[in-house]
Amino acid sequence: MKYFILAGEKSGDLHGSNLIREIVKIDPQAEIKAWGGDGMQEAGAEILIHHKELAIMGLLGVLQNIQRLKGLFTKFGSQIEAFQPDTIIFIDYGGFNLKAARIAKIKGFHTQFYIAPKVWAWNKGRIEDIKKWIDELYVIFPFELNLFKEKGIRTHYVGNPLQDAVSEFSPAPNFVSDEKIKQPYIALLAGSRKQEIKSALPVFAQLAVENPEVNFIVAGISEWKELYTNYPIRVLYDQTYDILSHAHAAVVTSGTATLETALFKIPQIVVYKTDWLFYSLAKLLVKIKFISLVNIILDKLAVPELIQVHFTSQHIQLKLHKLMQENSTERQEQLADYQKLAELIGPAGASNETANLIVQAAQSAK
Repeated sequence: MKYFILAGEKSGDLHGSNLIREIVKIDPQAEIKAWGGDGMQEAGAEILIHHKELAIMGLLGVLQNIQRLKGLFTKFGSQIEAFQPDTIIFIDYGGFNLKAARIAKIKGFHTQFYIAPKVWAWNKGRIEDIKKWIDELYVIFPFELNLFKEKGIRTHYVGNPLQDAVSEFSPAPNFVSDEKIKQPYIALLAGSRKQEIKSALPVFAQLAVENPEVNFIVAGISEWKELYTNYPIRVLYDQTYDILSHAHAAVVTSGTATLETALFKIPQIVVYKTDWLFYSLAKLLVKIKFISLVNIILDKLAVPELIQVHFTSQHIQLKLHKLMQENSTERQEQLADYQKLAELIGPAGASNETANLIVQAAQSAK
């Protein structure tokens, strides 16, 4: 069968690559075209648009790129008409993907959405859009199942694919010695989007300058390599999991990486900064108490959050000092909470489960 997959950012590429590998096992003749990244390409998809082209953040970012977005949606419509896939799979990235799903559904294509938009956090109006434009929805948090099913949406709980990614990862055996890394060190994760990286790196650099006795390593992303230059701090590219697996603690930009860090059992501080207009509007619209996935799932402040004006080197230092102490209450409590988190998320297997359901649904729709 023919599959078209749309993943709009780095995390979507990770989940998309694992999903593609499982689809190909089930359907060896699968023909897959996609918008995604290097991981999805390595897994067997033909990449038509790289997710870097979709990296738009905040209200100002959207307003500044309206014409480009219109062009992307037009291109998407043309590509699916030319390819005629049996099903179209949208991965996360709800704001963009739901608009694309509308185009696909109006054109008569079968649509599936993996990793549901976080309507429980904000913009519950998207539930109606999902109901209109999505044939099958796959959710990764247990509490999402009833939320969507009650609205009449065909919903499947498949578990969390990050468990797959982390459990399948094998650390490089000589990573620390090969990279000549002095331990202990603190991992710094600046995010995967251009705007996130640009916001985080100056603060991380200041943190390193003010604490020369501490070893810091930035987990860089090579596709944005130009953003990391001219900062007095060590960067290792495309080795995030290796960096995390040996780190003593981490400072992590809010997003998927907070959950990955927790699954690696690394104590962390969560940070985030965006444009003031988007943040001001988000404060009015967002209906959750926390910003990090760890805290949202546990429904408690398990990991500290430093947001907007609080995202400074001084605030990080205060929190980090306690986390670096091996037997500190703060460190031990985080590790205990991580155990509860892993139990709530459940075992690995989400990618395989989702692939089976996607192939079945596509076959039934033919």
